[in-house]
Amino acid sequence: MARTTTPSPKLLRALVLDADADFLRALTRSLETRSCSVLSASDGSHGVDLLLEELLSLDVLVVDVALPHRDGRAFAELVRRAGGERELALVVVGRDAGPELCASLLALGVDAVVDRGEGPSAVADAAIAAIVSRGARALEADAEPTPAAARPPETADAPFRFAFSGGWTLLTA
Repeated sequence: MARTTTPSPKLLRALVLDADADFLRALTRSLETRSCSVLSASDGSHGVDLLLEELLSLDVLVVDVALPHRDGRAFAELVRRAGGERELALVVVGRDAGPELCASLLALGVDAVVDRGEGPSAVADAAIAAIVSRGARALEADAEPTPAAARPPETADAPFRFAFSGGWTLLTA
């Protein structure tokens, strides 16, 4: 009798950078319960090393806006501007992130800004939503016969973006 196996689902890969060891452990557990394999670092220097080593295998980068040695904004600039990376989902965690900070991070290409006070579960949910959103956009881009440059400006690079600061806010480019 032939034996059939069901392929196991692919684990998503996350890099989490946060100086708060308790929050980092709780967020790691939350992501692992959502089928993520998690790498982590507690400072920006080690975080850059991990990012450079693992970039092509990562699905999401979750970074503290106030991370020592390289903050969330610096990581967003490194990933989106210097590296030109567009497929990696990017979530920034902050405390009391105001509308100006959220808007500036989203303008850099961050997928979500989540208030630390909402807890690790909300951050993990935002990370998964960002991965799904980036994946859906990649599939649309692969299937679309018209290059982005040929589309009207209002849709050429207007990804679905959201921020969490006391409540979910839908932001557009």
